[in-house]
Amino acid sequence: MNTTTQNYNSDTGFGTRVKHLDKILTEIANLWPEKIDLIHRWQLSLSTIDELRLNFSLPITCIGPVKSGKSTLINTLAGADLLPTGAGITTSFPTILSASKKFSAEIKLQPETLINEIFSRATNLLFSNETETCDRSPFNLKERLQVKKLLDSYQTNGNLTRHGIFNESYRLLKNIISGAEKVGEYYLNKNLSFIIVDPDDPSYRQFIRDETLSPFLSEIHIKAPLKLLPPHLSLRDLPGLDTPNPSHQNIIIQQLNESPALLYVISSRIGLRQADYQLLEHLHKLGLHERLLFVINLDLDVHADIDELNSMTRRCSDELGELGFTQPKFAFSTLALFWSRQEIASGLNQASKRRWQTWQEDSEKLEISTAGARQFLDRLHELGRDESGETLLRHSEKRLQQVYNNTRRLLESEVKQLTQTDRSLNSDTSRQIDNRDKIDAVLHETERIISGVCNEVEKFCHNKITRWLDDTKDQGLRKQLEMIIAGYQAPLDLIPEKNRNPLAPVRIIDNHFQLTIPAQIQERATLETIRFLETLHLELNQRLLKGCIPLFVICENFSRDNGIDQNELPLPIKINGQIPLFTLKSEVEERFAIVSKIQDLTQLLGRKIVRFRKRRSLGQEYSLQIKKAAQKELPRWLKNYQEQLKYALMRPHIDECQKLITDFFTDFLESTQTALAQSGEIADNNREAAAKRVTELKEILNHLQE
Repeated sequence: MNTTTQNYNSDTGFGTRVKHLDKILTEIANLWPEKIDLIHRWQLSLSTIDELRLNFSLPITCIGPVKSGKSTLINTLAGADLLPTGAGITTSFPTILSASKKFSAEIKLQPETLINEIFSRATNLLFSNETETCDRSPFNLKERLQVKKLLDSYQTNGNLTRHGIFNESYRLLKNIISGAEKVGEYYLNKNLSFIIVDPDDPSYRQFIRDETLSPFLSEIHIKAPLKLLPPHLSLRDLPGLDTPNPSHQNIIIQQLNESPALLYVISSRIGLRQADYQLLEHLHKLGLHERLLFVINLDLDVHADIDELNSMTRRCSDELGELGFTQPKFAFSTLALFWSRQEIASGLNQASKRRWQTWQEDSEKLEISTAGARQFLDRLHELGRDESGETLLRHSEKRLQQVYNNTRRLLESEVKQLTQTDRSLNSDTSRQIDNRDKIDAVLHETERIISGVCNEVEKFCHNKITRWLDDTKDQGLRKQLEMIIAGYQAPLDLIPEKNRNPLAPVRIIDNHFQLTIPAQIQERATLETIRFLETLHLELNQRLLKGCIPLFVICENFSRDNGIDQNELPLPIKINGQIPLFTLKSEVEERFAIVSKIQDLTQLLGRKIVRFRKRRSLGQEYSLQIKKAAQKELPRWLKNYQEQLKYALMRPHIDECQKLITDFFTDFLESTQTALAQSGEIADNNREAAAKRVTELKEILNHLQE
C-alpha cells in the first residue's frame, strides 16, 4: 500500500474524509461533464455510508421493576437530568437516548385510530352491562363526558377494586379522558410527530412526567451529549413486559432481541422482589437471559456500614445464582456516580449536597461503589467494541476506499491519455472500440447474472418461509399458536350468576379473549419470526456470495490490479424493514376480533339454551365456540402472515441486495473501462489545450492525495 492509501486509512475523522472526497468529485464533474452520471453515483454512495455510520448505534436496554433506579442510571450515563427519577411514567412507553452534540427530543404520538380503539375496548369491557358495544372517541366531547360520568358512578358505588382486570381499564380510561384535553390540539392539527430542542421546555417536561399523557405516547427519542456512554451505544428504557397496551408488546420484544445487552437494575434497599422473579422468568422464556447484565443499585443511606452493604450485595448475588444467572453482577450507587461529576455536584440543592458530603466522609462505602462503577463502565466500553459495530466500520471504510480508488484510477487514466505521444494519440481506434464492446458485453452479462441470482434467492426465501409456516410439528409456529388458543381459560368467575342483560357473559368472555390471546399470539409470532429471520439471513448471504463467484472471475480478468476482495460483498448488515405484524383480521375490521360479532351468536339464547345449561353454562359453551373458531381461522391468518413476510419484507430486501451488488460490480467495471478506453477527442484537440487539461487534472489528483 502506498503512502497515499495509508494516509487515507489513518485514524482521522470519517466524515471529514467523506466531505473531502465529495468536494473533489464535484470538481471532476464540473471539469468532465460526460462523467457526471458516474460521479453522482459515487457521491450518493458516499452520502449513504456517511449517514449509516453517523446514525449507527448498538442499543443497550434498561429493564427492571419500578423504583429500582433505572432512570437514575440512564441520567448518570448521559451526565444530565434528562429523565424523571422515582416511580416515573417513562416506562409506560419506549424511551430512546442516543448521542448527539446538541439536545433534541422527538415526540411521537399514537395514531388517533388506535387511541379510539383502546378507549372503546376499555369502555366496553368495564361497562358491558350498562352500555351497548360500540366505537367511541375520547376526542369527542359528548362521548368523553358520558364515559367520565360512568367512571364517577363506578367509583362511588364501590366497584373500584372489585376485579383486577377492571381496575386496569378504570385507570386507563381516567388517564385517556384527562390526557385527551391536553393533546387534543395535536390530533386536531395532525401533528403527531414533533421535535423539542430545549430540555427546559415545559412541554418536554410535561410529556415525560404527566401520567395522563402516557397512553397517547408511541415513543420519545432523546438525543444529547452522553458523558459516560462509549461511542456507538444508545440507551433504551422500555415499558414492562406485562404492559396492557398491545401496540407496545411487539416493539418491546423486537427491541429486546436487538439489544446486545440488557441492564437489569436491582435496588439494594429490598433486594429481589416478587416482581423481579416474574420478570426474570419471562426473560428466560424469551431466551434473553444470557444477555443480562445485573446492576445492584446501592443505596448508601440505607445501609449503616460496609458490612451491611456487602451482606446485601452477597444476598442479591446468591439469589440470582440460585435462579441460574451466573454472569457478573456490578454493585455501585447510580446516584453517587451521577453526583461524582463536578458539573452535577455544583448544581445540587442543599439537602443533596449534605447527603453527598456524608457519603464522601464515609469513604469505605463510597470506595466500594466507585470500584463497582469502574468495572461496569469498563464492561460498557467492551460492548462498544461489539462485533456488529466493527463490521459496520470495516464495511464503510472499504466502501470509502473503493470510491477513492475509482476516483484515483479515473484521474490517472485521463492524465495518462492526455500525455500520450503523437503516435499514441493517433493509434488504431479499433482496439478502443473492441475494449468498449467487451466491457459493454460484460456489463450486460453482469446484470443478467445478478438478476438470475437474486431471483433464485427470492424463490429460496419464499420456499423457506412457506415451509416454516406450513410446519405442523410440535416445535413449529403453527403448533405453538394452536397450543396458545387451546390453552385459553375463560374468566368464568367474572360472569355474574344473574344479570338483566343475557349477553353480558358473551361480551365479557369475548373482550377477555381479545385482550389476552391475540397479544400472546403476536408475541410468540414476532419472537419466532426474529429467530427465523436471523438464520434465513445467513443462508441468504451465503447464496448471494456463491452465486456471484462468476462475477468475481470476470472482474479479475478485466482488472489490472488485485484490489477487489472476492470474499466481501457490500450487503446490508441486517434485513431492513419493520417485521410485519401478525394480524388476525384485515385493517378495516376490528383489530383483535376473533369470531363474528356477538349478535351472530344470539342463537345461543334461543330454545337451545335450556339444553346447553343442562350440560354446561352459556359461558362455557361460548368459550368452546370462540376457541373452535380461532383454531379454524388460524391457517388463514398464517397464510396472510406468509404473504406479508414474502412481499412486504423480503422482496424490498432482495431488491436492495440486487442494487448494492449491481452498483458494486458496475462501479468496478466502469472504472476499468475508463482505464482501458482511449480518448477519441485528443486527436481533435491541440497540444496546448491538452497540456492545460493535464495540469488541471494533476492539481485535482494532488488534492485527492493530500
